[in-house]
Amino acid sequence: MSTLMCLSLVVALAGLEPPGGGKGSPATALLEKGSALFKQGDTAGALQAFEGAAKADPSDARPHYLRGLALEKKGDAAAAETAYRAAISRKADFAEAHNNLGALLLGRSDATGAAREFEAAVKARPAYAEAHFNLGQARDALGGRADAAGAYRDAVRLKPTDGAYRLNLGVALRKQGDVDGALAALKESVRLAPKEPLGWVNLGMLQSDKKSYDDAAASLERATKLKPELALGWNRLGRVELRREKVDHAVEAQQRARKLEPKNAAFAADLCRALIEKKDTAHAVTECRAAVALDGKNPLARYELGKALVAKGDCAEARKEMDRFRALPEVKPEAKEHADAIVKACKRAP
Repeated sequence: MSTLMCLSLVVALAGLEPPGGGKGSPATALLEKGSALFKQGDTAGALQAFEGAAKADPSDARPHYLRGLALEKKGDAAAAETAYRAAISRKADFAEAHNNLGALLLGRSDATGAAREFEAAVKARPAYAEAHFNLGQARDALGGRADAAGAYRDAVRLKPTDGAYRLNLGVALRKQGDVDGALAALKESVRLAPKEPLGWVNLGMLQSDKKSYDDAAASLERATKLKPELALGWNRLGRVELRREKVDHAVEAQQRARKLEPKNAAFAADLCRALIEKKDTAHAVTECRAAVALDGKNPLARYELGKALVAKGDCAEARKEMDRFRALPEVKPEAKEHADAIVKACKRAP
């Protein structure tokens, strides 16, 4: 299960001033009028002015780019994409248009197309920090951990005071296995943006990886105080509290996560695990059965249900569940052996 929590895509709007030159263009007056209307919140009026500018000077890329911004504000992503492509067709090195087009493509899960547009944006303007950051997210979506970290590093270099950039760099480095680099980036992230709960969640998860459970609990508690509705924060806090042998706290945290995301099979399985440790077997079985009902292919759900049934003394059912766990393709041989050992130790309920 991935624990990566990416921030929402940063879409650089590059301001509403006409990018580049063309101040003597016949379209400039209409562009200025449209920009003023857009800033005032008159999207329809702005669109009308930008369309007029495009007719006044068909070769000018600027009105098409600004139309794209207005169409995005209006919620018409398809038309905005067409507008950005029209701008790029007239000005191939239009960095802002490439960046915003990439954002739209990434929003519809076309990470390959998005990466291509972000690469064009940073080629056109190497100091474009937002485009480097967005390129990192596209590469992350494509599974290119090292390439993603490299893009985030470029964003951090260009904009070192942005906590979001540090956060995503830390997450990417954690996925790469660079624990020390990730820890440094995440600590700097929470220093720069102390009110961002995702920074504290990711720092807490990394501290847990390093077995610094007291520090992890403090970070995750900070996250849940900043954003009590953040289910992942409660879930990871519950896991850490179990490591600290604070079982009641673990159960309470997992119940919060479960309530916030009732359809999350992994959260139900984690609550089951905590209830097993609390020796509340009946509720543990109920939660694990719920986890399996939500996602029968989730190894954690199957495994914890098997454990709960062993705790209940229902050895025959436990064997069936562990067999289902063992049959899942991603389960490693050592995990299968451990599951067998748990079932063999099962004692029937009197």
